[in-house]
Amino acid sequence: GDSRGVLCRGGRAVAMSVDHKPNRGDEERRVRSAGGYVVNVGGIWRVTTASGAGASVSSRDHQYLAVSRSFGDLDLKHPTQLVISSPEIKVFDVQEDDSFAVLCCDGVFDVLTDDEVVQIAGDHIGSPQDAAASIVRTAYQKGSGDNLTAVMVEFGWVPPERTKELLEEQAKGKAGAEEEDLDMFG
Repeated sequence: GDSRGVLCRGGRAVAMSVDHKPNRGDEERRVRSAGGYVVNVGGIWRVTTASGAGASVSSRDHQYLAVSRSFGDLDLKHPTQLVISSPEIKVFDVQEDDSFAVLCCDGVFDVLTDDEVVQIAGDHIGSPQDAAASIVRTAYQKGSGDNLTAVMVEFGWVPPERTKELLEEQAKGKAGAEEEDLDMFG
């Protein structure tokens, strides 16, 4: 699907998953080889059937889905598996500078970057519920029109003060890099 996991490692955001978007190269090839189509509808890439793509006059309803893997969505799985439910599995070795992980649905990541989610969560270290609420509230304030869900899991072995220091260092480094990019005399 299009929910995402992000890890805070040493104050940096580390993607733990890759969204199953229909226009992702490997996913698009899989959908097309199964007989499906990947089309852009209103700026959103979607999996569809031949009738949904306008390539057939079949009586089958036009079905569109903005992800290439999901639970349910049987109309795009039978008789042909255009969308699958097989997960992609990644294993991460936990490291001593891993502070927390955040899991959010696409409504959050439609308007916030991985880095922004980690920074917002880090502002509420010690209170995962407040962190999740702040992420959802920020996504809503930034205009997300989708469903909004966030969960933060703190690991507990990095002291909260150290996590805040690492996040501040990361934010300062990023701000410095952006200033260098804006040097109009360089």
